[in-house]
Amino acid sequence: MPTRAQINRWRRYLANERAEAALYRELARKKHGEEREILLALADSEARHEAFWREKLGEYVGFPRQPDLNTRFMGFMARRFGSVFTLALMQTAESRNPYVKDEDASSQIAADERIHAEVVRGLAARGRERMSGSFRAAVFGANDGLVSNLALVVGIMGSGVSSNLILLTGVSGLLAGALSMAAGEYVSVSSQKELLEASTPH
Repeated sequence: MPTRAQINRWRRYLANERAEAALYRELARKKHGEEREILLALADSEARHEAFWREKLGEYVGFPRQPDLNTRFMGFMARRFGSVFTLALMQTAESRNPYVKDEDASSQIAADERIHAEVVRGLAARGRERMSGSFRAAVFGANDGLVSNLALVVGIMGSGVSSNLILLTGVSGLLAGALSMAAGEYVSVSSQKELLEASTPH
């Protein structure tokens, strides 16, 4: 017969595993392709862990309880902000594996959680690389556009033409620069993405 401390701990594990399975499914809902399949596989694994603790509790399973505050917070982040921020938090959470030192947990569950930590770390790194690439493109694109357009307007002003022509030149320069930079940065970021995908083992 399990002790009261064991029952409480197992119930906490059960609630957390259930919540983490739902969290991975929520993240998968907003993804497609390989990342979606990985997240769904993580959700299935957490569901198996949930079943393990449910079976271990047996008649002591009791009413469903709330997961830990940290797990609830990650669920909120997943619903509001998507995968990049949530996976960064999940990376830390998965690395704190409570089953390693818990004799009541099976060795398979402990091993699964270690694998989860590595998988989530990889997904988080991939998301950060995509975000940093897009942010870099926006910053350099805006900087280049401002400098080139300012130089164009100053050059036209020096020729002594009318203010209407200067305004028209500035607007035309902005439009041309925006189209040019958008095309160039799209090709750049797309190339980086393809390179990342090609270098990722499948």
